[in-house]
Amino acid sequence: MSASFRIVSYETPSDFLDRCRPWLKREEARYNLVLSLAEARAAAAEWEDGACFIAVEEDGDVIGCAMRTPPHKLLVTDMPVPAARLLTESVLDRYDEIPAVLGPPSIGQAVAEAWVLRRGGGWRVGMGQGVYRLDRVTDPKPMPKGSMRVAVQQDFELAIAWGEGFARDTGIAFPTGEDTVRRWIDTGRLHVWEVAGEVVSIAVAQGFTGDGVRIGYVYTPPEARRRGYASALVARLSRKELEAGRDFCMLYTDLGNPTSNAIYQRLGYRLIDEVVDILIDGEDRA
Repeated sequence: MSASFRIVSYETPSDFLDRCRPWLKREEARYNLVLSLAEARAAAAEWEDGACFIAVEEDGDVIGCAMRTPPHKLLVTDMPVPAARLLTESVLDRYDEIPAVLGPPSIGQAVAEAWVLRRGGGWRVGMGQGVYRLDRVTDPKPMPKGSMRVAVQQDFELAIAWGEGFARDTGIAFPTGEDTVRRWIDTGRLHVWEVAGEVVSIAVAQGFTGDGVRIGYVYTPPEARRRGYASALVARLSRKELEAGRDFCMLYTDLGNPTSNAIYQRLGYRLIDEVVDILIDGEDRA
């Protein structure tokens, strides 16, 4: 069955996008992460050493994609399971180890199983995430006190500290490098909710893919929670992006957190897909 599958690796994100962008754009919200990461690197004309950009083809048509920017996890889209196993052979030739695979559960598991079969070690299921899309905003009622504003340089230290809090709470790494956070502020991507001059919540609009944008890194410190600040901020930021001409906003949620999933659904976000981290443990050398 796998004889008709073909794995094609590209040296540059631009070449990868030339081939795969039309396929990824068919489900732009679902594949925002792969598409936006490749687009950003193509626009900057630079990418991480050892990065891979891979198309999976069947009978000359693209049927799936994968990419990795070391040291991060391997990202995979939907594809037939036998194709995922063949994809793993290409990835094995490129890397000695990978920390995890993020993608549809059956595809991530197929890649992890094929990897462990060759390299040893084991794999385990990590966080399950919901992929949500919003086309129209429903504001929370009642709206809490305060208002949204674009973050400024005076918010820099707070953004770094709260990024670390986000990472602790979710287990998802926050890119707290100074260059990243300053770039968010310089480009107007980082937003805050402010009450009487005090910042109480943050969120980032990033992952632009032409028609859509990804909302992420939503964080409210423990002492300010359960007051609706994050809901209000996500609603206003989503509305701002739609009014700027985006067709949709999307975001990821921890499926193990029913509270946050319910909050986003009340704002108008609807679940369109589920992905999972499959964590790969290295060979036991004890």
